[in-house]
Amino acid sequence: RDALGAHHPTRAMTILPASARFVVPASAAATSKLVLFDVMDTVVADPFFRGFHKDLFDLGSVKELFAIKCQESFVAFEKGDISEAEHFATYFTDRRPVDGSRVTEYLRSRYEWLPGMRELCSELQGAGVPMAAMSNYPAPWAPLVEDAVGLSQLVPWAFVSGEAGLRKPSPGAYLAALKAVGRRADEVVFVDDNPANCDAARALGIDAIHFKSAAALRPELQRAGVLPR
Repeated sequence: RDALGAHHPTRAMTILPASARFVVPASAAATSKLVLFDVMDTVVADPFFRGFHKDLFDLGSVKELFAIKCQESFVAFEKGDISEAEHFATYFTDRRPVDGSRVTEYLRSRYEWLPGMRELCSELQGAGVPMAAMSNYPAPWAPLVEDAVGLSQLVPWAFVSGEAGLRKPSPGAYLAALKAVGRRADEVVFVDDNPANCDAARALGIDAIHFKSAAALRPELQRAGVLPR
């Protein structure tokens, strides 16, 4: 057992269908740089920061929720070190009960594309630019995102921290993602809303863009040579 009192079962794969996962093309030649997208609050809106605290726990702010939430539990869940049931059992520092099904249904019903991102990803796809998702997220929740927004229709999943047991900004997470997409560091453009994750990517020779909005991302992709000017 770990500090959370949980066993460490063998890390399970998500139930994402094979059709939702990135497949390395048979041809080894890279005709375009691959855009490796973070998911939460880069492509898809994260419900956690959009009323979650009020709607589920009647708290006044996200800050109030963080003050009583066990972040160690979520990080362990996000790495696949504990199960979803173990996460909900240790969700709060005082171990008050949590209705896990209510949490997951809330999340499922509120995932949505960030403004302009579906259109931008569709444009990239139409231009023949390969894309893949690299997400710090619990393995059981990745399918919730997929079911809600159909992410893989434009951005197939290449890396989920809950499967890999690694999280950004760990160097190993980026190396695992590069392996999953079959690219070298200089063949990838990484996009993330977290500056620390971008810095870690750059340290490995990966061109990184700090995401702020779809409108701000477009000229950055042009600078990176992914979209024409």
